[in-house]
Amino acid sequence: MTTTATVIDSKTRNTYIVSAIVLLALVIGVYYPILCWLVNTWYNSQDYIYGFLVPVFSAWLLWDRRDMLKLDQLKGSYWGVLLVSAGVAASMYANYRFNHVLEVWSIVPLVGGLMLLIGGWHAIQWSWPAIVFLFFMAPLPQVLGEMLGQELQKIGTGISVFVLQTLGMPAVAEGNVIALSNSRLGVVEACSGLRMLMLFFAASFGAALYVRRDPLIRILIAISAPPIAIIANVARITVTAILYENVSQELGDKIFHDLAGWLMMPMAIAILWFETALLDHLFVAPERETPIALGTAAVDSAQRSEGRTRLPGDRPARQD
Repeated sequence: MTTTATVIDSKTRNTYIVSAIVLLALVIGVYYPILCWLVNTWYNSQDYIYGFLVPVFSAWLLWDRRDMLKLDQLKGSYWGVLLVSAGVAASMYANYRFNHVLEVWSIVPLVGGLMLLIGGWHAIQWSWPAIVFLFFMAPLPQVLGEMLGQELQKIGTGISVFVLQTLGMPAVAEGNVIALSNSRLGVVEACSGLRMLMLFFAASFGAALYVRRDPLIRILIAISAPPIAIIANVARITVTAILYENVSQELGDKIFHDLAGWLMMPMAIAILWFETALLDHLFVAPERETPIALGTAAVDSAQRSEGRTRLPGDRPARQD
């Protein structure tokens, strides 16, 4: 009986693996042009070079949650047809409007619908974090980037001037330009990382999905992208200003423009690690202690079940 069940499970597992490979090939084939554009954007823009890690991290989320997947509970649902239709409709509209970002986002409902169609709600319960995280494959929409970037730009300029003055450097804010003693630093030019807001959102949301913490801590981590963006940009502005004043403008441009995409990613991860450690210390769950009265009652009940009351000093009965 055990051998038969093992064979059946093996066949079922192989069937789902083959189905997943076929569906993945189908999605890649349908979205091949937009995927080529996406890879080209990742490769040529250092602000979005982290995009190569998004599908890898989604796959890791599936593997990390593999203990939730029970093959005997997979049962397809026709509700998946609605999601697939929504994904296809969004893709057609985005293609008509030449909206590449929306076309990339249409992959998410399509993949979710296929998962629901084949594996049902149990498959969605297992895979939804990995599917939702695929939203971060696309670059930040220009309108949203400009809206958030302008606000973060003002905040970053003001805080950077304060930090520089605290360090003893003469600095005055003139709009989005910081006037130093020997040079002028344009925040727009020095902080191209403002276009990397999607990186901060991806890192924060990914950390919230991965860590095994209370819901409150996970929510705080997920919404921490703007503070991380401010801290990272202030650090870049401050160091750039120091290099401008004490070394050379060329070195500042070289480090904080050419290497921006590579430097911001580890900085965001380091800030998230520190934030998680801090939240773990701030929100410590109290240890449960058994009340004395309750503990005494439990002991008395156990002793009565043995047919006598154990006196202090009695040795426990030997159990072989």
